Amino acid sequence: SSTILVDYASLTCSLYSLVHAMASLLRTALRAVPRPQLPASFTQANKASIPFVPVDWVFRFFPYFSRDKVRFMFRFNQISFGCGLGYFYLWCHTPYKCDNYDHFDESMLYKYVKSKMEKTGQLDENLRIKVRHFYPQTQED
Repeated sequence: SSTILVDYASLTCSLYSLVHAMASLLRTALRAVPRPQLPASFTQANKASIPFVPVDWVFRFFPYFSRDKVRFMFRFNQISFGCGLGYFYLWCHTPYKCDNYDHFDESMLYKYVKSKMEKTGQLDENLRIKVRHFYPQTQED
């Protein structure tokens, strides 16, 4: 039984040295690889500008608005949220724009193929066998 313990100890020692060697090799390889850097426009954006309004203009022309840094950040977040909400509901979600309620714009190719099918009678056959419901219908329905 003592030889088994010795073999286990030597195995543990060799496994530890192998893991240590692999970790050292990985550490060296990671140091050799150059780190990717973002362009200066990205790294300097938070220092130089806010979208659509340069920050130095805000601090120059609206000193009361930008007197307190925390309040400025809070107001900026509120205004940004309001602009985003307004953009969504007033611009992207205008009611009755493109008010084709079946949401189907017939292109020139569609109209051409449809007229061709009407001439051959294939359109009537397709409309006859078209399924217009998801669940199977009974005779009462």
